[in-house]
Amino acid sequence: MDEALKQKTKKTAEMLFHTLKGGTGFELWKKFDKDLARELSMFFTGKLYSREVISQKQRELCAVAALTALNRTHEVRAHLHAALNVGATRQEVAEVIFQMVTYGGMPVVVDALTVFKDVLVERGEWKG
Repeated sequence: MDEALKQKTKKTAEMLFHTLKGGTGFELWKKFDKDLARELSMFFTGKLYSREVISQKQRELCAVAALTALNRTHEVRAHLHAALNVGATRQEVAEVIFQMVTYGGMPVVVDALTVFKDVLVERGEWKG
């Protein structure tokens, strides 16, 4: 196994998801196929999410937008944490979610805002 890639994967995952209680999908993937889970993690986190073409903040705001429009509330929760962890402000995240009304409709915006509120509460950052 490429030790440098393994370390980059670990470092990137820690930076993005260290505040996420219960972990990411990786823990579930491992229960089905440990080797495949490792390969997927090395690709997503070690290669794709560690690229420097766009900033981590831009990358996570893109993820929040896409997951909001697709109404993937479980996944958007992880990427809301990640966006905040890499410097996105509460206002920037909310704006990206609101922008998705054009592409996904108001129901997906409401769902994502509900998840965002829960994430802020978990982090002790909800001010109402």
